[in-house]
Amino acid sequence: MRHRVRTRRLGVTTPHRKAMMRNMVTSLLEHGRIVTTITRAKELRRLADRMITLGKQGNLHARRQALSVIRDKRVVARLFDEWAGKFSDRNGGYTRIVRMGPRRGDATMMAVIELAVDSLKPSSRRSKKVETSAAPESVIPTATAASTEPETPNVDVAAVESDSVEDTSAETADVEAAGEQAQAENQADEADAEESVDETSEEEAGTEEPDAEIAESDAGDASKDNSAEPADNKA
Repeated sequence: MRHRVRTRRLGVTTPHRKAMMRNMVTSLLEHGRIVTTITRAKELRRLADRMITLGKQGNLHARRQALSVIRDKRVVARLFDEWAGKFSDRNGGYTRIVRMGPRRGDATMMAVIELAVDSLKPSSRRSKKVETSAAPESVIPTATAASTEPETPNVDVAAVESDSVEDTSAETADVEAAGEQAQAENQADEADAEESVDETSEEEAGTEEPDAEIAESDAGDASKDNSAEPADNKA
């Protein structure tokens, strides 16, 4: 009967169990966290807390005791130099076990065992009260820290808007002047065309007048001929 025996056998022999625990605690102190079954994690937590307690003692005897369990001298040096300093203000509870769920195949509950250096709870950010002085800010100016960002120049928005309006008005005036000039040129071209038409009509009229004079002279000669013929008849 196993009365008052707290050691978990884990389904293996005693030498196998001891070797397995030594390997697991070496890996835990080297990497900070490992994944294993929930039963092995609970058994490993006892041994890991004992090793960190030896590291916090920091003497030669404690280092030799740690070397009898941990298989790597570099891990022992990290235990005494790094992990012991991080847990110096804590009296136990150096590891944390987080369940991951059943494993595929045999449905064994898996867990992550890690060194509880950081808290899993989100840090509560409390608003700090700002101490205000009795005197108003306008009476006692406070010095402000110089900012590294480049200062932006002060730009007068009204002046910029007025400049833009003036630019647009100048552009519209130029466009109107160009339109008026083009219209004047068109009118001048139309006047020149009308003058040319008048000149051509006058030239045609001048050419028609000699024709009319020739026709009148021909008519006069014919009348003279007609008047001479009766005289001949009378004779």
